[in-house]
Amino acid sequence: MDDKLSVKTICQLTGINEHTLRAWERRYAVVKPKRLENGRRIYSIEDLEKLKLIALLIRKGFLIGNIAHHPLRELSSLLNEAAQTPDMSDAVRLANTRAEELATRLEDAISRYELVKINLLLQQAKAEYGIRDYLFQVILPLMARVGEYVYKDEFTIGQEHALSAVVKYHLSQVFFLLTHSHMMLEETKSPKSFAIAATEGNLHEFGILVAAVLCAYHGYPVFYLGPNMPAGALAEATQAVNANCVILGLPPLMDMDAKIEAYLTELSRDLPPVCEVWAGGSPFYKSQTRIDKVKQLPSLEELDRLLANIKRI
Repeated sequence: MDDKLSVKTICQLTGINEHTLRAWERRYAVVKPKRLENGRRIYSIEDLEKLKLIALLIRKGFLIGNIAHHPLRELSSLLNEAAQTPDMSDAVRLANTRAEELATRLEDAISRYELVKINLLLQQAKAEYGIRDYLFQVILPLMARVGEYVYKDEFTIGQEHALSAVVKYHLSQVFFLLTHSHMMLEETKSPKSFAIAATEGNLHEFGILVAAVLCAYHGYPVFYLGPNMPAGALAEATQAVNANCVILGLPPLMDMDAKIEAYLTELSRDLPPVCEVWAGGSPFYKSQTRIDKVKQLPSLEELDRLLANIKRI
């Protein structure tokens, strides 16, 4: 067989459609086809064999992100092992396939600046997944991948910002729907109530918005105060809404460590003694460990676990 296989031939022999193949190449570098002078991609026999194995493993329920970089020998071993174990349920396989298809369609729409399509896909996912899975299986992985593509110069800052604008709209919509659908009555008692903001000068809103949705999802009173919040104003607002915990988004720059220590010191001083501060962001700051009132929040997954367990304490 010719060792210069076309995209059409590869798709016919593997059952992978061209759109998915392009997405896998861009996202995972699953194979690296050569290009002719006219720009057309050509594939080797080894590329074909690898894609055949991957297609079979995908049908067994494996996720492309977990197997894309395996060499042929490892892929063959995985397939042999999979043949000797019961297939995963149709429901799980279908869920994995649909999640992969959604990610592919979203990334394609982002690459083309198709904001209406991005909005529609996220709206559909929100209805299908439920709030928590929507956050952890759709939104957070998507934003992480796009951020990685920007770092690798595969996506532009403009594409990332376009996605962020649509995502913020959807997260805000979810947050307000949650807070209005089960708004805490005055007589309802809750062990925690949260004020959520980002530090002064920090315009990164995505993390704190997800945190606000999680707090509302778990049924806690939550007051979203937004980004770029001065320490004194945040302390004043927290007391005004009677919150007993601040969730604080930190900026992602290590060279601001001294400013962050001063900010946390001022905030802790101005808050009531019973009010905690949960500070999250990447990376963490050494200054946090020197202020007793401040608790490090390593991830949104950890916040989710904390919120799920507070009421049992």
